[in-house]
Amino acid sequence: MEIKRGSQFIENGTKQAIIEFIFTDYIIYVFQGNLSQFDIVIKYKKDGTRIRTPKHIHWVVDVLMKMQGNEILAKKYLMAIQNCWKSCVPLTNNDYDTLKALIENGENDIDIDQFFSLNAFGEYDVEFLYVLMELLAVQEKTNRADAYMFGNIIEELLDTDRDIFKIISTAGFGGRRG
Repeated sequence: MEIKRGSQFIENGTKQAIIEFIFTDYIIYVFQGNLSQFDIVIKYKKDGTRIRTPKHIHWVVDVLMKMQGNEILAKKYLMAIQNCWKSCVPLTNNDYDTLKALIENGENDIDIDQFFSLNAFGEYDVEFLYVLMELLAVQEKTNRADAYMFGNIIEELLDTDRDIFKIISTAGFGGRRG
């Protein structure tokens, strides 16, 4: 992954990315949000496609595919992500250096390399998923200290008797951004 200062614009050129995370096939962009002083807006795109707003359902389906491929390692990965969620605190700054440190420190903490074999399953690689989920978690907690959706989805995925319909229903909940 390459991390660089934002150069992408959205909203008819009025909003420039703060930071960009560049992967083999995808780029994640982080923009200033409107809900609070340190709100962030996350966007991503695959090579040659339009910029999209990630939804929980996107990463959930991918994680379910990884669980089908290697359930033990996928659950270990999810537990590492769950620990990130539990220790995640609202942003007190959303500048380039803060967001870069958040991701780099988190990747070191969970030792992301140990999960690379999961890349054989699903669409997204685990590093892309980690960055996306870490940003979604901090976004949720920055705007609502009592946020719970991300954490609930992780818990449902880790449940030994998981209910696929409940997971998809929770992950598919409309959310706050289109």
